[in-house]
Amino acid sequence: MSAVGGWGQGEDEEEVVWQLARLLKTRAWLVGGRDDAAIEAVYRHRSALRELLAAVGCALVVEPDLVRVYNPAPPRSARLPQGNSVQGVWFWLTVAVLESLPVRVRLGQVAAAARAAAAEIELPVTQSRTELSAFAAGLRRLCVQGVLEELEGRVEALVDGEEDPPVLLKVHHTRLLHVLPRGVPADGRGQWAVDPAEDPAGWLAGLARPTDAGVRVCAMLADQAVVHTGDLDEDELRWLSDKGPTEGAALARSFGLELEHRLEGAAWVMPQETYEGRVAGRFRFPGRSRSQAGTVPHAALLLIDSFVAEGVRGGAGAPGHNWCGMPKSRVVGRLGELAQRHAWWNKDLRSDLPRLAEDVRGVLEPEADLLRVTGGFEEWWWLSPAAARWTVLSEQAPLPAQCGDVAKGVER
Repeated sequence: MSAVGGWGQGEDEEEVVWQLARLLKTRAWLVGGRDDAAIEAVYRHRSALRELLAAVGCALVVEPDLVRVYNPAPPRSARLPQGNSVQGVWFWLTVAVLESLPVRVRLGQVAAAARAAAAEIELPVTQSRTELSAFAAGLRRLCVQGVLEELEGRVEALVDGEEDPPVLLKVHHTRLLHVLPRGVPADGRGQWAVDPAEDPAGWLAGLARPTDAGVRVCAMLADQAVVHTGDLDEDELRWLSDKGPTEGAALARSFGLELEHRLEGAAWVMPQETYEGRVAGRFRFPGRSRSQAGTVPHAALLLIDSFVAEGVRGGAGAPGHNWCGMPKSRVVGRLGELAQRHAWWNKDLRSDLPRLAEDVRGVLEPEADLLRVTGGFEEWWWLSPAAARWTVLSEQAPLPAQCGDVAKGVER
């Protein structure tokens, strides 16, 4: 599909709709001046897109210079990161102060206003490189969303530590309202009933989720690399078992995808003949070869092979009977063996194996949800059966049977 001129003209309408739907599930913001062709195509097909996106719990807003997709709240079983996100703190501080700033504003003015807001809530302002990088990342996110527009310079200039870098921004005030999530419970004064900074889990649990079990499951299938049956409630499990093979598969086809369903879970996957990595979803697993992966992704792929070949199947702490486990000490030891064989890996990571292990965990656990870690006397790492799909073994080599295969080709 084309991101510029003639979007979808002369093509099969059903194909254009699923192309647009996949684009919107990948990019929740389309803004005028940058995405005009895509916005025009969304406008032409807005009725079909609203119906299709509603089936996966999403709401679609179409304005002359903005398309915004509101995704449903994640499952209540979702694992939240521990601690506060520095990037998230500075992102929301920036959103809060932009409303009172003029349309054209210097980056230094935005930074000064955000720091003043931080002082009001007694948040220490260190201006360390970590803090400045987090601040700049939040600003970049607002630029991607079209709330901010760089007229002169780039927001990354903030990282250099200048008090007032030569960067001029434009604030699109009408788009600020679209930054806030929908369906947040409010108190009698119109304020959020739960402070996400004090109780993020409680705030997340309070968000409205689709009441229909089928919509909830399809929302997960559309957003996650793989849906594990152990994470579903009784109604969701019943729907996946009874209606998933028909209704779930039909909806997957409406997105140009295919449903793969196994005992351990299900996934919507990209047919090989239509695979397009740029618009295939939020999560894309690292490439299979050294040329496509750095140290950490390559180590993650090799570690998957080790789990498949050597891991303990099931057990008292396993999330499911087909998950493969290793104690963390064995994981670190295995990474040490691999580091000796791959001299091109990053020198610092090869000499700091616990750090390498945590970086690998960052690849496998948060976005991919292929790894679960359990505590106790010794920390155990449990790998989903779906992870057997990603391997650096030869394509012709049969995979060991102990960690069955759930999600064929879930590189989306």
